[in-house]
Amino acid sequence: MRFAVIGTGFVIALLAGCTTPSGGKSGEASLIADVKQLVTTSYQCQNALGREPHYSAIESSETILKALGRSPEDADKTVRGWLKGLIASSKQPTDMDRKACKDTLLKQAEKVRIEFEARKARG
Repeated sequence: MRFAVIGTGFVIALLAGCTTPSGGKSGEASLIADVKQLVTTSYQCQNALGREPHYSAIESSETILKALGRSPEDADKTVRGWLKGLIASSKQPTDMDRKACKDTLLKQAEKVRIEFEARKARG
């Protein structure tokens, strides 16, 4: 089971390698929404999967925001804002079971990776 958690964190961490800025503003809002959803899901999955996938999602999200042209400070501020909103919301870490968390995180991470790679290819 520990290997599955590490695997999930690894897939999310692969997103951090996507750092080449490109493309215009088309689709950027959709990509940012998907990145925010990845952070939301990773937050909800902390009890089921531990903190590593959540930390990887935060790091990947900041990396993608910077690659989209945001300053490091703005990327950090944006992700911290998302987290503050989550902490105050009803979406708490106990909301999802282990299997649902793993499946959802892997799907979301892959969706973000594909969308970001497509933006890079267009650029």
